[in-house]
Amino acid sequence: MKITQDEVVERQTTLHIELDDEDIDPYLQRAYSRVVQNVNIPGFRKGKAPRSIIEQYFGRESLLNEILDSMLPELTGKAITEEDIDAVGMPSIDLEGLDPFQFSAVVPLKPDINLGEYKSIRVEKETPSLPDDAIDERIEQLRLSVASWEPVDRTVQTGDMVSTQIKGTLDDEVILDESDAVYLVNEDIGRPFPGFSDKLVGLESDEPSSFDLDIPEDFQDENLAAKNISFEVNIKDIKERVLPELDDAFAQSIGEGYESLEDLREEVDKSIINEAETEASRAHRENVIQALLESATVELPPLLIEHESTHMVEEQERMVTQANMVLDDYLTSIGKTRTELEEESRDEAIGRLTRSFVLSALADEENIDISDDEITERIEELFSNSDEEKPDSSQTAEMMDYMRRSMRMEQTMTRLEDIAEGYPDGKPVQNDDEDTPEDTAEESLGESEK
Repeated sequence: MKITQDEVVERQTTLHIELDDEDIDPYLQRAYSRVVQNVNIPGFRKGKAPRSIIEQYFGRESLLNEILDSMLPELTGKAITEEDIDAVGMPSIDLEGLDPFQFSAVVPLKPDINLGEYKSIRVEKETPSLPDDAIDERIEQLRLSVASWEPVDRTVQTGDMVSTQIKGTLDDEVILDESDAVYLVNEDIGRPFPGFSDKLVGLESDEPSSFDLDIPEDFQDENLAAKNISFEVNIKDIKERVLPELDDAFAQSIGEGYESLEDLREEVDKSIINEAETEASRAHRENVIQALLESATVELPPLLIEHESTHMVEEQERMVTQANMVLDDYLTSIGKTRTELEEESRDEAIGRLTRSFVLSALADEENIDISDDEITERIEELFSNSDEEKPDSSQTAEMMDYMRRSMRMEQTMTRLEDIAEGYPDGKPVQNDDEDTPEDTAEESLGESEK
């Protein structure tokens, strides 16, 4: 196998590969073994015709075409190994001829990364604070979640739930025809059209009504935007939401139940504090990562970006297809073109790849490595508090590799956060009797609730 390599440009290189008959023969034999089992050759039992007859019958090029899908990636992998290329991602392969057998492969290389003065990164973690009415708002949400809907004998009001018969026409064409349609009369919902709920307010049940509605110019359906639609509506029943009394009985109805309303308020207080601390930690971590990305310089190979963005578009299309929609129709419904989707996917792909490679480079720079013993210990911890038995699959090479990558990234983030906190050479060990930042934050949140 003859291999020549072009110069590295934009972190990718092109390999030109030419095979002689000796290189090709094993693949011809593989193609022959596949083809001979599926063809009938006069004078031979199925699967018994010699290779020379099969080659004569189908032609050498036809046999090669039978095996190209696996042959070219395999040969490219061998060439990358022989040339000792630090490749990353899938190469782009172009077959140039079968006689002589020649092809080229554009190979994306590991990105060139400079972390910059990352040990000088400093990002202060903000202490989360809660509004004075945070507990009351959460309690109110719980009341709404267990509220009942009761029939009322009055006109429709905002917040009601109505069952109605509705017909909408535009230029004598019926565009909406529903019976037993249920609507929550809420202007924020905007269903089926913005402003429709407002028109229902004040209507009586079993009293046919009609009204016109101007559709906004920016409505997502261009065929209806800026049009005037006529509606015929007959409200069948009206229900209002009835909230439970704010007492111990209400508390006992929530979740697994609480002894009293005060117990519920205490639990809600703890939950809100935990959520605030979790969100503060997440936001701080993102800020620290952003600071690292701003410190680093990264050169990504264009082919790697192309493959990642293409994968993202394909994944989007797969999800839309699962929802029984066509991607172009879905994009039209949200006011976006395929070109815009591809451009957005490319920008997101660059962000994803940059983030991943920079964090990996930081792990390498800080010599963060995870031993098999650490992985085994973590797996034991995961199942120590579970009633389930530890599955055999937890010790497979795939699971071990996943755990190693996950734990390595976890330790890398901890290291980066320590640097951002002002400990570039490692955070000192915390004594058990010293207050941690988390303790201080919880105390501050608790004080704000008093």
